[in-house]
Amino acid sequence: MIKTAFTCNSLTIRHFFQFLGARISLRKASGLRNTLIAGVARYFQVDRQSVFLFGSARMGLYSMLMAGRKDGRDEVIVAGYTCVVVTNAIKYAGLNAVYIDVEEEHLNIDPVLLRQSVNSRTAAIIFTHNFGITCTGIGEFKRDFPDILIIEDAAHTFGSVNSYGIKAGLLGDASFFSMEYSKPITSGMGGIVIVNDDMLRHKLTELYHTLPFYPFFSRLKILISLKAHLFSSSRYNAFLKPWMTGFLYVTGLLFKSSPKELKGERPDHYPVRLSAGLAYIASLQVRDIEMINRRKAVLVKKYYDTFNGIQGIRQYFSQDYNYVRYPLLFNSDIRVETINAIKTEMKAIGIVPGEWFNDVVHPKGSYRHCYVDGSCPVGESVSDRMINLPVTIHKQLTDKDLIKLRTILKKHLSEH
Repeated sequence: MIKTAFTCNSLTIRHFFQFLGARISLRKASGLRNTLIAGVARYFQVDRQSVFLFGSARMGLYSMLMAGRKDGRDEVIVAGYTCVVVTNAIKYAGLNAVYIDVEEEHLNIDPVLLRQSVNSRTAAIIFTHNFGITCTGIGEFKRDFPDILIIEDAAHTFGSVNSYGIKAGLLGDASFFSMEYSKPITSGMGGIVIVNDDMLRHKLTELYHTLPFYPFFSRLKILISLKAHLFSSSRYNAFLKPWMTGFLYVTGLLFKSSPKELKGERPDHYPVRLSAGLAYIASLQVRDIEMINRRKAVLVKKYYDTFNGIQGIRQYFSQDYNYVRYPLLFNSDIRVETINAIKTEMKAIGIVPGEWFNDVVHPKGSYRHCYVDGSCPVGESVSDRMINLPVTIHKQLTDKDLIKLRTILKKHLSEH
């Protein structure tokens, strides 16, 4: 039985029935969208006019880059440990990606290397909070480079705070959050943008209101696929996941990211705004976000206690972080064969480790806009040594499961 879930981390069956009740009551579409906008504004304590809802986070990033364009500036700096949809958004906006290596200590962009790379062609810097680990130095860069757009990639978190207690998403000129199936909150597909800069907010507002929504059939597929992912997130129903997704695939009802994106090609319906029903599903999770994050924090602390003291791995634990997945990094002297053997034994007991990110531009083999092999050696090394575990409110891992995980790691790493 597969006991882990990398989908619907915060969504419950109760939320889904509440959504159905709202649809049956024929609540106005604008009201459903405004419920999410109001919830986000309240949680982050920002003006509602600062919150924008997109069909995906990547579309929000693309739209911000388009709205914030400046003559003579054609480079966007991004961490050399990221996702293809981020670098594709840069490409679609007609800009060049400049990769800066990450620090192994935090898995985020190296501020020293970053400062050395800023120049007169830099249009924007994207600070990514990888796995929910808050990126440091954002305020200093915003102060020192006022003409550069400072964007936070908060796709992996919804509640991490920095050492001053400021939430990720409020540190730069703007930020984007993902609501894709596997993210901290989900609407199947979707993205939230928060704009803290007045000029960018004005320009983005003009662009935003010209955008369409996903076509009806696309929205229907997202909703059906979300329901399938949710139902199979339970440890008791997880065995149905391949059957359910297989059925949806055969019938043409499975929604997934376009394969064009892996090739760097711009997909259809890009960008679009988030539809009302999907926005309402996300709003129900935002409403419960404090409770949700507390429950996730309990699981994360169990992970930390389980793996604490095991030689050969690095943990990235902090009570300040709201994780999308809990990362474990193997030391550089651990052989690939050992890591693979650990993964195999985990799968054998029904615990499937995730591999975000498995390349400097995840997933491995996808289009890497402007990347030159060897230019981010730390990012390349980390991507080969990373596994991660689910952080979810669904009761997936028991104490016995955690003991088994610890036993597997100690067995293989002590042999090393």
